[in-house]
Amino acid sequence: MANYLTYRNQGATRNRPLDEDLVKRLQYLDEMGITAHVISGGQPGKEEGGARTGSTRHDHGHSMDADFYMGDRKLDWNNPDDLPIFKDIVSRGKAAGITGIGGADDYMGAGRLHMGMGAPSAWGAGGKSANAPDWLKEAYYGTKSDPNTQVAASAVARQPSPAGENLMSGLQPKAVEEPKAPEQPKSHNGVLMDAYNKLTGSNAQIPSSILGSPTGDVMKGIGGIGDFAKVMMAETESLNKQVARNNGGQRSSAPVEIQLMSSEIPKKKRRGGLGGIGGYLA
Repeated sequence: MANYLTYRNQGATRNRPLDEDLVKRLQYLDEMGITAHVISGGQPGKEEGGARTGSTRHDHGHSMDADFYMGDRKLDWNNPDDLPIFKDIVSRGKAAGITGIGGADDYMGAGRLHMGMGAPSAWGAGGKSANAPDWLKEAYYGTKSDPNTQVAASAVARQPSPAGENLMSGLQPKAVEEPKAPEQPKSHNGVLMDAYNKLTGSNAQIPSSILGSPTGDVMKGIGGIGDFAKVMMAETESLNKQVARNNGGQRSSAPVEIQLMSSEIPKKKRRGGLGGIGGYLA
């Protein structure tokens, strides 16, 4: 049994316990430090037979009539110190989805409230809304309610707060990131240099620059010279074959050689200078 409820209805007509849904909706009483003494609880439905009285609101424990205590002191809304407490009981009950609340001096006596489910209403003497005291109407009708969601909302309220969750998460060990391996420098070696290293067990590396120029540009230039040399060799071989045909098919033992010369012929030789070697003037 919930520690904020005490059953005092053993000898009453409505002597059954409250429905579990209503018990959950009343759990805010525990937060307020209040105990509800249930004077009238659940009863069987009309079709079930058995002792029962009054409206169907109490059927199957869906409502209660109760006095409210703080410790051993019974609360009374006629006490100016207790009236704000009763307003809070009604307002929080309405917010928790409790739809029917009745109370008045001439209804069940000072300090005793009907609280439960059923058609939404607040009332006083004779079960009439018009007879509800002003403080009850103000607390009830001034509070919004969604009976379909308030129990779930109350359950959420009992969970650790976001701040507590953040605190706990801060105590969790953090995964240690593995150090990244240092990035290896880019190799400028070609196939021949790699083969040389494998054969000799060396680790020779072609530098990133040669004579101040990037190695890649230098290697492209060398490749261009090699391609030019291949073309010239092919032309030389073609000329040698042509000479052989002109000699009646007899190929000369001295093949034709092609020499590369400057496209400009020096016009004048300069004498003297550089130890008599001289030079050329353009």
